[in-house]
Amino acid sequence: MIQAVQAEAIQKTERADWLLVFDAALRVGNFASIDELYLHALDAWLDQLSPELRWAIALELYVNEEISTGRAAQIAGLNYVLFLEELRQRQIPFVGAEATNGDWHEREEELLDDLFDFSAV
Repeated sequence: MIQAVQAEAIQKTERADWLLVFDAALRVGNFASIDELYLHALDAWLDQLSPELRWAIALELYVNEEISTGRAAQIAGLNYVLFLEELRQRQIPFVGAEATNGDWHEREEELLDDLFDFSAV
């Protein structure tokens, strides 16, 4: 019981220390927001993980359709083509974006026409 209380106290102290570090980094660093700082810290953390763990995380999120193929490749530490090749070798199906229906396709065409002049093409 005493060890559990001590461990909890250490965790709280470590957490408080990290909050101080983040606060100082936000003040002296070139970060636009706390969110940008957190994302930077998480990217650095991800870079420190083993390739196997990065692949497992990327695959978990990818097969559950929580992230795009491109983001999964980034998390895995691979470029897009190598990620697709790894999926193929492991016989994991490609999860493509859902096709838009006719209404969305027409709306996309209208938006493109509004933005660009395709008559010269």
